[in-house]
Amino acid sequence: MMSLDAPLDTTGESAPLSDVPGDRYEVFRHPRRLYLLERLEERGRQSLAELTTELLEREGEDPSNGRRRHEVRVELVHAHLPKLAAADLVSWDVETGAELVDEPPTNPAIVAALLEADRDVEELVSEVVDPVRLRLLELVDDQPRSLDDLASTLAAREPAAPTDTERVKIVLHHSHLPALEGVDLLTYDRESGLIE
Repeated sequence: MMSLDAPLDTTGESAPLSDVPGDRYEVFRHPRRLYLLERLEERGRQSLAELTTELLEREGEDPSNGRRRHEVRVELVHAHLPKLAAADLVSWDVETGAELVDEPPTNPAIVAALLEADRDVEELVSEVVDPVRLRLLELVDDQPRSLDDLASTLAAREPAAPTDTERVKIVLHHSHLPALEGVDLLTYDRESGLIE
């Protein structure tokens, strides 16, 4: 059974996106919360029954299995929806269901790619859900970039990150780029410094 909070690999660096408090990323640590946000963004307000059915179907389970429906509904009511509400991303009520109240601080295309990847979603989430890593994926999105260019961009836009481009390059080279390459979301040529 999936844990309610998949572990997040951290580097010890404090570098949340400038406009998003780092603690808001906590809600993205579990694949079910990513699925919920995607579903609510696509369809608007959804009842608990609809969300339960969607999660079971996505996970390849029979939505008519009463025991599993109950387990998933309990997780929604007592764990996932309260965490999303505490992050001011959804409003929800047992009677009326749930809806987005704020746009998630991630690129929807990046989240959709994670959810559709032919890999263990929990592993992907634990490696990718980090403000710097999500920003890297947005910056590289279908356009190769150099390590120097990415480091300069992050140093300029990221007040919590070091302003020294060389230090940012070191953190990217030793932590963030290998982690994203390890889950096949980008390639990093260490010789040329090119990221795709």
